[in-house]
Amino acid sequence: MDGSTTPEKAVHWLAENGAEVIELVPFGMDFIADPSLIGRIKNAAKAAGVPLGNFSLNANFLQISPEELEQELIRAKRYIEICHEMEIPCIRMDCSSFRRPLESNTIENFNKELPEIVKAYQILCDYAAPLGISVLLENHGFYVNGSDRVILVYHGVERKNFGLQLDVGNFICVDEQGDVATKKVAPYAKTVHLKDFYIRSPHRDPGDASQFECSNSWFRSVHGNYLRGSILAQGDLDIYEILSIVKQAGYDGNIFLEYEGMEDCYYATKVSLDNMKRIYSLV
Repeated sequence: MDGSTTPEKAVHWLAENGAEVIELVPFGMDFIADPSLIGRIKNAAKAAGVPLGNFSLNANFLQISPEELEQELIRAKRYIEICHEMEIPCIRMDCSSFRRPLESNTIENFNKELPEIVKAYQILCDYAAPLGISVLLENHGFYVNGSDRVILVYHGVERKNFGLQLDVGNFICVDEQGDVATKKVAPYAKTVHLKDFYIRSPHRDPGDASQFECSNSWFRSVHGNYLRGSILAQGDLDIYEILSIVKQAGYDGNIFLEYEGMEDCYYATKVSLDNMKRIYSLV
């Protein structure tokens, strides 16, 4: 959004344009450094009549020193407390750096690090449980992504307040077919991210592409496909089929729209939200 937009204005715009629940993805906002955000956004949501349903936090518990891990867990726990203060029932936490080198993102390394991943989420779930908060793992990035990997983490954690945030588009980042992966993960989902991508083969370079920069421009999947965010239902994912799978799985929780493309964000968000509701009613 443009530089004049405040969190409060964004909340009211979403409410006025049909949003029924809002997820906070606070890029550029530090709730610990600026605690005034807690009350400001909570009050804006109440005034707009739209609940806050989830908080998405970037975190990393892997390939860091014990001291760094301790500090990262402290930060994550503080955000759990912030969710409690804001009456947000769920918090999504990554466990691996988005920019972790691709050559280290092997299944062998995943199997070795799985106990560390599980332990971190168990610690956070045990901290969050008395506050009534659920901790979520999203299939996000290039390492702890893919249906089999996130399901393994789910079964390893074994906490009632742990679940998966199913992002129907992110499977493409690890070159997994979106509809097939969605069908596998849907039974474990506490929340859903709905998004769409343009997809080009490794032999069709669209220009302006990098490996990790997924904000506006093209980025690349693990095996080199070119990806760019699109308005929902205008990209290359079969959103009709994916939403049908989500409904057939009996999922009845929140579905959050995620848009990260190049079109004007107000226009793109409005069209995407309208498409989401229209398609959901049809499938």
